[in-house]
Amino acid sequence: MENLFTVLLIAIGLSMDSLTVSVAAAPTCTKPNNFIFFRFAFILGFIQATFTIAGWAAGAELAKHFQAYDHWIAFALLLIIGGKMLYEGIKHHDYEKKPKLNMNNVFVVAGLGVATSIDAAIVGVSLPFVGLNIWITALIIMIVTFVFSYIGLYGGKFVRKHLKILPIEIIGGVFLIAIGTKVLIEHLVRGC
Repeated sequence: MENLFTVLLIAIGLSMDSLTVSVAAAPTCTKPNNFIFFRFAFILGFIQATFTIAGWAAGAELAKHFQAYDHWIAFALLLIIGGKMLYEGIKHHDYEKKPKLNMNNVFVVAGLGVATSIDAAIVGVSLPFVGLNIWITALIIMIVTFVFSYIGLYGGKFVRKHLKILPIEIIGGVFLIAIGTKVLIEHLVRGC
């Protein structure tokens, strides 16, 4: 029971970036529907679980090398995606024709998934040392990330519906860039 509580805490911690990215991405979706939201949340959850398993499989030595630049990868991906949203939000003055994040583009969604899952690989390395079963842990991480992402998508949809006057694409872009910057600064300050 104690292990389950530990795994849930790990899963919730890892899913926070996916939650915030989902909130930022949802308002830019061209045709939001349950299937698109389900697929988006599933991809984020699947990548999170995959990175956890990859970290576990890679072992501590490889993780040390990966850890040296993981924050740069997350920063670059979020900067590119957030920058694109920011640029298009500023470029389009007609908010009836708002720029949209193409949630049907698997590469865009996978990029967001990778950017929000890099820490999961590092967490995966530590799992054998705390005696957690990797397969059960990865499954729980996937489910929790899926649920938080799905909730985040509807939260973002609510924001769009009730705050129509705000340039959501600009806010979303700034938000994604801020997440990437936060990851980069945290790692640089810790000297990782």
